[in-house]
Amino acid sequence: MSGEQQYVDLIFRASKKFANWDPENHLEVGDWGRLTTGRPRWAFCWPKRCMFVKEGNIYKDKIAEKYDIPSPRLLGEENPSGLTWVTSLNARDMNIPTNKGKQTPGLAECSVKVGFQFVSGGGTAVLLMVNDSATTIDPATALSRLLGEEALRDCVVVSETHRCASYACYLTSSRTKDIVIGLSSQASENSSSTEAYRKWVRTNRTGYFKGKAHNSGERKYYPLYKLVSVRSDGGNTGRRSLENTVDGEAPSEVLSLPSALPPWMSSA
Repeated sequence: MSGEQQYVDLIFRASKKFANWDPENHLEVGDWGRLTTGRPRWAFCWPKRCMFVKEGNIYKDKIAEKYDIPSPRLLGEENPSGLTWVTSLNARDMNIPTNKGKQTPGLAECSVKVGFQFVSGGGTAVLLMVNDSATTIDPATALSRLLGEEALRDCVVVSETHRCASYACYLTSSRTKDIVIGLSSQASENSSSTEAYRKWVRTNRTGYFKGKAHNSGERKYYPLYKLVSVRSDGGNTGRRSLENTVDGEAPSEVLSLPSALPPWMSSA
C-alpha cells in the first residue's frame, strides 16, 4: 500500500470520509465521477493524482434540478480561527506543557497547537484544519433520487466537502510515539507583505508531513470530503423505495445512499 493509500485508509476508517492527498485540488459538493487506486500508473492521465476523478457536477449538469435535489448548505462559518482535526483510530489527545521553557523552540510561540500520542502499532495519520467549514447536502436522503439517473450508474458523488484556510497532513510509522504540531503566529521570512504565509512546526522529523498556512483566512484548501455510491445493485434500499415514488417525492422510508469505500476496501 502506497503512502497515499495508507493515509486515505487510516483517515477513512476513523471518519468515513476521504482525505484529499492534494488539498489544493478543488472539490465541490455535487461533483460526480469514479474512484481510482491512486497508484503511480494513473499519473499520466491525471497530473494532480487523487482518489476521486471528477466527470461532472449534478448542479452544473442540471441533474440536481431534474431530481429536485436541494442546494448545498454551508456549516461552520462562525469559527474563523478554530482548529479541528481528524486522526487515525490509534491516536489520542496529549496534554502540552504550559511552561514555555519545556516546549520545543518554535512551538512556544505558536498561537495554535495540539499534541497526540499513538497508542498502538501500525501507521498513524493526522489531519489538522484551521478555519474549517463544511458544505453538505441536507437532507442526505435526497441523493437517493439519483438512482434513476443512468449517467450516474456505478459512480460516486461528493456529498460533503471541508474547506479550510490552513491544513497539515501527517503520516508516520509505528516507531513514532507522539507529536505536537503548531501553527506559528509570525509570517515566514521569505513571504511578501501582501501574501504572508505562516509556518507549521512540529516536535519531530519522522514520517511524512506537509502543510500550507495562509493568514488571509480565505478557505482555499479542500483536505476532506465525503463520497456516496450510486449503486446499481438491487440491495440498495433507496432503489427499492424509488419504485414507490409518488409525484416525484421520495417516501419517508428512503435511506441515504451508502458511503463509497476506497477501492481496496470494496474489493476485499
